[in-house]
Amino acid sequence: KTLGIMLPGEYEFSTGLKEEMDITAGHLSYKLTGGEWQTIDGSGVFSVPANDKFQLKVHAVTDYCCSYIAE
Repeated sequence: KTLGIMLPGEYEFSTGLKEEMDITAGHLSYKLTGGEWQTIDGSGVFSVPANDKFQLKVHAVTDYCCSYIAE
């Protein structure tokens, strides 16, 4: 697991393992490969497949906990 904050901005991340992103506070939009932009305002969870990429637009300082899931 990693815990942290993300500052406002646009980011792209790659995964090795499957990831579960638990947003505990903040405001962001995320887009998974082949998907549409989704927004979390406050708290929420999304999962990213292994060996993939995802995009983030962080609109306000956002707290997160990322769990790496070995399958």
